[in-house]
Amino acid sequence: MKVAEKDNVVHGMLEEEYRRSQDIVKALQSKLKNYPRGALNIRSKKVKGKEYVYHYLVRREGKKVLNLHVSQQNLPKIKKQIEEREKCRKEILAYKKRIAYLSKLLKKPKRESGHGK
Repeated sequence: MKVAEKDNVVHGMLEEEYRRSQDIVKALQSKLKNYPRGALNIRSKKVKGKEYVYHYLVRREGKKVLNLHVSQQNLPKIKKQIEEREKCRKEILAYKKRIAYLSKLLKKPKRESGHGK
C-alpha cells in the first residue's frame, strides 16, 4: 500500500489500530482463563431398567483426559459459560486475522515462533 507509506496520518492510524487490536487480544485471552475448559458431554446409564442421564466436562491435561461431573443445578451456568468462551475464541481469531493484515500493511517483521531452538 504505497499511499500509507507516504502519508504519516494514515500510517499512524494503522499503527494505532494494530496496537489496539493487540491489546484487545490480550484482554480477551485473560478473560478466556475465567471460563471452564473442556467440552460438555452427556452420558446415560441403564440400571435395573431405568435410564440415568448425567452431564460432564471432558478436558485434557497433558496426557490425561479428565471427566468432571456437572450437577443438574450448575448445568445452565456451565452451558452459558461455554457459549461465552466460544464467542471469545471467535473474536480472538478475528482480531488475529486483523493483526496479520495490519502487520503486512505496516511491514512489521514476522514473530519468531521459538520452535526448534
